[in-house]
Amino acid sequence: MVSITISETVASAKSTVSKEIEETLPLEDVELINAILAEHKPSANPLSRVVWIVFGSLFVVFAVIGVFLPGWPTTSWLVAAAYCYARSSQKMFKWLLTNRLFGNILLDYYRAGKALPLHSKIFICGFITLVSGFSVWALTKAGDPGFGQTTIVIIALIGIWWVGWKVPTAE
Repeated sequence: MVSITISETVASAKSTVSKEIEETLPLEDVELINAILAEHKPSANPLSRVVWIVFGSLFVVFAVIGVFLPGWPTTSWLVAAAYCYARSSQKMFKWLLTNRLFGNILLDYYRAGKALPLHSKIFICGFITLVSGFSVWALTKAGDPGFGQTTIVIIALIGIWWVGWKVPTAE
């Protein structure tokens, strides 16, 4: 039986962070980045990777908006972008984790145990509510007898419950 430990996984991913990045970051950040990269493997499907890259890039643009627009979350969009890049490309995921503008935000997110700040959770729940409400309204205008609206409301409630109670809140 073969047993792989996290330290072996980190050791095997050691070469994923380039030497110049290693020189600019503290050792614990390099180890954290290596561990994060070792956890996430990109999709094998090339079409799927392209879709993940497009969504990840869109979320990075939203995060940049959050840097300049007060009240617009940055961390939430970065977490979504990191997920998309982790599913699409180790290179892009590594770029996001080591980026001078966003790297520290994402590393703090991972250090906090993958928790979201309260304001981000409120924004996400509000966004789910807004989009779901619009979808219910559009289906009602289209003449749906109620099955679509009910499904949307149930899924929205599950999403709000998950973000509100299952995702840890950062201090």
